[in-house]
Order: sequence, then structure tokens, then C-alpha cells
Amino acid sequence: MDALLQELPVHQSLSRVFATVGQDGFWRALVDTLRLLVPLDNALVAVMQTGRPPQLLIDFDSQGRADEQEELAGYCAGMYLLDPFYQAAVAGVADGLHSLASVAPDQFLHSEYYQSYFRSVVGADELQFLVNLDDGVLGLSMGRSTAFSLQEQGRLLCVRDWVLSAMRRHVQLMPPQGAVVEAPVGDIAALLDRFDARLTTREIDTARLILQGFSSKAIAQHMKISPETVKVHRRNLYHKLNVTGHGELFALVLRPR
Repeated sequence: MDALLQELPVHQSLSRVFATVGQDGFWRALVDTLRLLVPLDNALVAVMQTGRPPQLLIDFDSQGRADEQEELAGYCAGMYLLDPFYQAAVAGVADGLHSLASVAPDQFLHSEYYQSYFRSVVGADELQFLVNLDDGVLGLSMGRSTAFSLQEQGRLLCVRDWVLSAMRRHVQLMPPQGAVVEAPVGDIAALLDRFDARLTTREIDTARLILQGFSSKAIAQHMKISPETVKVHRRNLYHKLNVTGHGELFALVLRPR
């Protein structure tokens, strides 16, 4: 009985979730319920589509940071191209609860994107409930300044099926109506074309993988070339763009304009 009483707030909150499916208060009720299970610093709901900036539907930031809107604007302006969850969504991802570790490149935590942007906006770790729609992938992002433990991930896995079902049913009843999406920036190749550096296709691919956080070994495996050839592409890429490392490459390609 004591255990049931301890879970009472969760059950009461869960009733609010299902009472608001198809209504404006649904996402708030869902996030509030998930926070009873696992502490969260922030949560965000978005629809991700190939070749377009994510459509941000609603944002919950428990820290209330003043620079939040500027950071989200930067995300839609091009930072999303380096988001592992966006990359997973456009590559094809199964419905479910996905961890940052399961979708990120091998050196993502050492990438400039993670160090200078992701960590300050999302936190040290992120989990997402992902649902495939007819025209994109719906994601409920949950971020935190500390890593999610296996026990916490287990709690969310226990509620995964009903969360995914509720998310899918909600958008069936109330199609996404987020902020107007700006014109797409294309992809990393389009951003690099601005510099008229006459990069080869291989050099562009190398730049994209470097920026996403892949190690030289992983780039070689991904491109099916030798690590030595990766070094050649990297050296030529840096020379043509007049940068000395991935930090300068990140600043050059993705700095606000």
C-alpha cells in the first residue's frame, strides 16, 4: 500500500495526460508526468524532416534562461545539421526511446558542436522519444546537465509504449502547428559552397563528418577509405578554407551570419 501511495502523483498526472490528448495542454501534462519519473532540466518537442529545419512545437526550460530564444534560432539556422537525433531521424530511425549515446558519432562529446553549443543548450546528456509520422519524425527531447543513469532510462523504458501511443494519437487529433519554418539552409555541402574553396566531394564529406563528431578512424570506415587518405582530405580541406582545426572549421561554417 505504501508503494502505491508513493506512485499516486504519477497516476494522477497520467490521468491529466490522457484527458488532454488532442488539446493544447497535452505536451505540458506529458512533460510534467515524465519529470515525476526522472528529473529533467529541459524538454522540447519538434518535428524533423529531411532537408528542412526542425519545426519546433513547444519548449520547456526549467532554468528559464534569457538567451534561450537566441540559441534556438541558431539551432534552426543551421546547428540542427550536426544534431545526432536529427541525423538519426532523416536516416531512418525506429519508434522508441533513444539515448544520445545510441545515435551520436564516436567522438561527439569532443566535437566543437557539443563543447560550444550542445552542452550549454541541452546539457551533458539527452534522451528522445521518437515517433515516425507521414511527413517527418516527431521528437520529444529531454535534456539534463548530468548523465541519465541506466536506472532512469529503465524507468522511461517502462512507460515508453504508452508515451509513444499518446504522442501519435495527439498529432492525429491535433496536427503540429509550430512556428513558421524558415527557408532550409540545405546541408553542410551547401554551407561550404559559400566559400568558393573548390572543395572536392570527398573533402566536403570529410568536413561534414568532422563537424558531426566522427573520429578519423570512423570517417575512414564510413567513407570506405584508409585513415591515411582521411588525413590527406583533412589537410587539403583545412588548407583551402584557411583553418587549423575542427574548432575553426565549426566557427567558419556555422557561425551566425
